[in-house]
Amino acid sequence: MFPATDAMSRLPGLTSVSPSLLEDIFNQLPEAVVVADKDRYVVYVNPATQRLFGYDQSDLAGQRTAIFYADPHDFDDQGERRYNPSAESGMDNYRMSYRCADGTVFLAHTCGGVIRDPSGETCGYIALVRPARPAEKSIDTLQRLHAISANPNMDSDARIDAILALGARHFGLPVAIQSRIDGEVYVVEHCVSPDDGLSPGAGFELPGTYCVHTLKANRPIGFHHTAHSEIHNHPCYLNFGLESYIGSPIQVEGRVYGTLNFSSPDPCRPFSQDDLIFMQLLADTVGHEIHERQMRDRLSALARTDELTGLANRRAITEVLEWQVAHSRRSGLPLCVLSLDLDYFKRINDTWGHAAGDKVLRAFAAILLGSRREVDRCGRFGGEEFIVVLPDTGLSGGRAVARRLRDTMAVTPLSVSDGESVTVTLSAGLAELGPDDTLESLLHRVDAALYEAKNGGRDRLCVAGE
Repeated sequence: MFPATDAMSRLPGLTSVSPSLLEDIFNQLPEAVVVADKDRYVVYVNPATQRLFGYDQSDLAGQRTAIFYADPHDFDDQGERRYNPSAESGMDNYRMSYRCADGTVFLAHTCGGVIRDPSGETCGYIALVRPARPAEKSIDTLQRLHAISANPNMDSDARIDAILALGARHFGLPVAIQSRIDGEVYVVEHCVSPDDGLSPGAGFELPGTYCVHTLKANRPIGFHHTAHSEIHNHPCYLNFGLESYIGSPIQVEGRVYGTLNFSSPDPCRPFSQDDLIFMQLLADTVGHEIHERQMRDRLSALARTDELTGLANRRAITEVLEWQVAHSRRSGLPLCVLSLDLDYFKRINDTWGHAAGDKVLRAFAAILLGSRREVDRCGRFGGEEFIVVLPDTGLSGGRAVARRLRDTMAVTPLSVSDGESVTVTLSAGLAELGPDDTLESLLHRVDAALYEAKNGGRDRLCVAGE
């Protein structure tokens, strides 16, 4: 099926060329030559193709050229770009990642295009493939790394996943991990694992990983054949049989955050100094992404946090309450909201100044946090008014929370200046989510209950509807 003389019969566009001459030329070329019909089924490969990809002719019988691509999406993409009847005539030069019969992935220069018959009709396609030199491979990977880092449509997590996939392809090592080191625990945060045997959140004892050597060296290191190295008795080799590994520490804000590493159960070529330098570049890029993510998280937290008390601000606590209302509707569990106001707070500001008032507000916030359940959420609604969201809680439970807070405040002096303290009473409003309540109506009812408590003499709890 695969000699050039047979291929000619399926590609009438080449009938003007002597088949024996064409076959002789193709057989002598150092580049791999692949000829496909218009449906992209392989009709001819030269000996260089068999040597490069590791396939026998029988392996390629009935196969489409997709068998050569490392990424199935690239097969589809190239079909849209150049291997289709509407493609422009001429040969295009481009780089592409291919996969050998043994699973090895490599980068190659490709020159390919459409074969047309004398009437101009497409009858097939031809491609010449030459493996890229190491320097060319590094340039290609750097270009891809830049494209990932500059992609505005990817968030930090997506970029880290893409960097792991890029590094795995570059080194030819299928397992890629970005870890966080927590004491003596190695926590997987992002990973690429061919058999899905590894997932984010998995934890291992740090001494049982190769990364303990990376962290000790505090620089990129690699082992290309662990069985023949000084760490052949390491637990990671004994437990997982990883023959090859290259890794680097990840620094974030001047401190070791974790590691980036790539590994394989198969030995690989020895790692060069360029490999270690590139490994450091990947780790630095991932460290930058982690730093950017942390900064965004901090800014987001600041935007949702009351600066004075550290509690959730009005916007954040309203979002929490909105979610809890929806959850209560779905689950049928009760939900209460408690609104709290510090009585005669203005007197504190007028007597001791706003700094004293701020100290009282911070002290009260600490009392709130110290007395709440883990599921309860507290926020400052504005001024001296606070909100407590009480999931899975009915009116009796809400009353108990309000009573406990009022009792605590009654016996807890709050400092207003050096040597001076005051006790502050609370007015409270309580409302339970009703069947017809919306978020707005629930807040309106609890606010009305608080208003009633304040107008009724303060230092009391009023329940909406009672």
